[in-house]
Amino acid sequence: MPAFQGKSVLVLGGSRSLGATIVRRFAAEGATVAFTYAASGAAAEALARETGATAHLTDSADRDAVIARVASCGPLDVLVINSGVAIFGDPLEQDPDAIERLIRINTITPISPRSRPRGRCPTAAASS
Repeated sequence: MPAFQGKSVLVLGGSRSLGATIVRRFAAEGATVAFTYAASGAAAEALARETGATAHLTDSADRDAVIARVASCGPLDVLVINSGVAIFGDPLEQDPDAIERLIRINTITPISPRSRPRGRCPTAAASS
């Protein structure tokens, strides 16, 4: 029997790269998988078709949207926080709105207690 048969998993930031690999692995191990994406709709749809997972358009910079998404997925057995962004170049020349978005996605939303599912649910945070 697969290791995650009958388990419910939500991957925040799951449509590309490391996130897609995480989605594929949990799906292969028998989990019911949902994942969020922000801008890569085509990649999200392809991954959902490939794995049987459910894709949800969710802006990870919007704490309330992430909280609502976690709540809408019902009881979770595993939550993976994989959403993240990077900005390259001279920090003094960056758009202040882009820096604020980076901080919201990488720091504020993931650590918000209300972003966590209720009950005992292992939560993993990943970055690449």
